[in-house]
Amino acid sequence: MAIPEIAYTFYDFEIEPIEHSQTAVYLVKVLSVDGRRFTYEVHGDLTEEAVAYIKSLIDAVVFSDMIVEKTADGFEAREATGRLKKHS
Repeated sequence: MAIPEIAYTFYDFEIEPIEHSQTAVYLVKVLSVDGRRFTYEVHGDLTEEAVAYIKSLIDAVVFSDMIVEKTADGFEAREATGRLKKHS
């Protein structure tokens, strides 16, 4: 089941499901209180485990557009080759 919203101190999140995808894909658009905007494209269900991984990326100061994919060992992130949609 997908998480309807994410809450994290100093960040505002907008979750947008990608409807035309054959598998679950979500754009997690992030806006920091200092004005930084970046997006994580999450491939797979947006579970509590996925949200915890997203928060760990933020804690590790990964403030760029990233593709996040579920793997056999958990999650893996790689830099997006193009710009992803930003927080509105």
